[in-house]
Amino acid sequence: MSYLIRQAGRNDIPQLEKLLDAYMRETYQGIWAGTAERLEQDGFGNEFELVVAENSGGEVVGFAAWIPTYDLHYCMKGGEVIDMFVCPPERGRGAALLMAIDIASEIQKRGGTFLKGGAVDNAVVRRFYGRMAMCFPDGTSYVSGRAFRHLAGLADKNLREIVGNLPETAWNYEP
Repeated sequence: MSYLIRQAGRNDIPQLEKLLDAYMRETYQGIWAGTAERLEQDGFGNEFELVVAENSGGEVVGFAAWIPTYDLHYCMKGGEVIDMFVCPPERGRGAALLMAIDIASEIQKRGGTFLKGGAVDNAVVRRFYGRMAMCFPDGTSYVSGRAFRHLAGLADKNLREIVGNLPETAWNYEP
């Protein structure tokens, strides 16, 4: 399966509303309490960035929201994934990985050197992050150093090349 990973646009809002509702139901057993108006007002670079995964049929099947961040301990710019979701029928086919790589590439273009994210209490999601990131008991994960640069450099590769060429977790400890 191939996906087009791209910046979300305002015309994606109806599909994003459905995905956000599915995400909230699955993850928090609740409903999405946001509105299309607030999503349009705050998203698209105003308060946060949104990327989407579009399948070959043109349907938006996943999203990742992220924000620029700063690590004062090391004086480094980076980014933080605040939410990521792929609809169940599309999972395990690379959409989440491709979105993470797209975000890492964009962070690197902006002078950032790490990607931070949090995993919900889900073994599959933790395994996903654990393949390339430093994972901490609280669910926080970081990709930094050599691992981050390598991940961001995979942006132009196809999924087969990416899966066979993920950064080693030990690379996170290398400058």
